[in-house]
Amino acid sequence: MTSESASAYLRYALLQHTEKIREPKSTVLFRRGDRACGMFVVLTGRVSLDLGVDSIVGRSYGAGALIGLPSTLTRQNYSMTATVTEDAELGFLPPEALESLLRQHPDLYPPLLFFLGEKIAESRENEGTLLDRRVPETGATGNRDTVMVACCQAKEVEMEARTDD
Repeated sequence: MTSESASAYLRYALLQHTEKIREPKSTVLFRRGDRACGMFVVLTGRVSLDLGVDSIVGRSYGAGALIGLPSTLTRQNYSMTATVTEDAELGFLPPEALESLLRQHPDLYPPLLFFLGEKIAESRENEGTLLDRRVPETGATGNRDTVMVACCQAKEVEMEARTDD
């Protein structure tokens, strides 16, 4: 199964079981640290994922993106904040429904694992980009150290962000 066909099959199966909702621009779907209440499939519009207020790391995702999937699968807190940046139509799937779907359709596990593995690989490729960003020397290491800590924290959550698109 190719990357595109695995992703398409997984999205199609998830969409068949989601509740369709509309959210206006600026709606926060979830915040970093919130308990996972489910995942979203972006149907139209755009959703950004970032570390929260004044984040140096953020990405915008459009139609087809899977937002919050890792936290929903693991039932752990969200590691990023998801905000609607363009009015959006979304499919919502709570953890119980995702688990039930996977139990009823074990054939979804291979494309799910393939999809997550691909996103982890992409995250590793992008890891270097985050850590290679140059920070001007200030004479004191405080600013540089702060940015390096932020980049390391971003790397930690980058895997979730990459699996959500």
